[in-house]
Amino acid sequence: MKKFLSVLACVLVFYGTEAQDSAAMKKHYLKVYSQSLNYNDAAAAINALQNYIAVDNNTAYKDTLSILYFSTKSYYSALLLAKEVYEAVPGNASAKARAAECYDELGEPGEATRLFEEVVPVTKSPYHLYKLAVCQYQLKRIGEAERTARMVIADTSSKNIGVAFTSMDGSVQAVRSNAAASNLLGVLKMDAKDYAGAKKFFQDALTMHPEFAGAKGNLEVCDKNLKTPTKPTTKPAGTKPKG
Repeated sequence: MKKFLSVLACVLVFYGTEAQDSAAMKKHYLKVYSQSLNYNDAAAAINALQNYIAVDNNTAYKDTLSILYFSTKSYYSALLLAKEVYEAVPGNASAKARAAECYDELGEPGEATRLFEEVVPVTKSPYHLYKLAVCQYQLKRIGEAERTARMVIADTSSKNIGVAFTSMDGSVQAVRSNAAASNLLGVLKMDAKDYAGAKKFFQDALTMHPEFAGAKGNLEVCDKNLKTPTKPTTKPAGTKPKG
C-alpha cells in the first residue's frame, strides 16, 4: 500500500510539474507573439502561434494564426486553419468567409461560391456579396452575378466598405464596394458587346469612386468601341455605312 501511494505521489508531482511547464511555455509563446507584432514581424508571430497551439489546441489562436497566414498570402495554410475553426465552431462566419476567400485565391471559385452563399445570409456584408458576385462571374453564372452585384449597390453601407480590386496589369487598388459592383455590372454588359450599357455602369463607378483606375480603363475601351463604325457584312445597294 505504501509503495502504491509513493508511485501515485510521483505521478501527481510529474503531472503537476508538466502543467506548470506547459503554462510557462504558453506564456512565453504569447510574449514572443506580442513582441513580434510590435516589430511587425509576421513570420515570428506565426512561428510563436504555431508553437502555442502545439501545446494548447486552442481554437481562438488557430483563428488568429489563420488570419496571419492570410495576411501574408499563405492561402493554403490559412484555409486549413479556417476550416478547422468553423468546423469546431459552426457559428464562426468570419472563419468560413476567410476560407471562401482562400478558395478564390487558390483558383477554386466553385468552393468559394458555396461558402460565400452560406456566409452572406449571416453577415449581410456588401464585401462578402461583392466577392460572391465575382466568383459567380468566374463560373459564368451571369444572371446570379448581376443580381448579387445589384444587391451590393442597393446596400447604402457599401459606399463605406472597401474591396481590393486587381486590374489587368496586376496592380491592386482599394475601392468602394459599390463602385466595384458597378464596374462588374459594366463588365457583364461589355462581355455582351453592349458598350453603351456598359459605359453607363463604368461612369456610375467613377462617380462613386473617381480614382477607380479599373473603371477608367474599361470606360476607355467602351469609348473606343462606340467610336468604331460598325460595318455590315453585306452592304445593301444604294445605302451608306453608318458612322
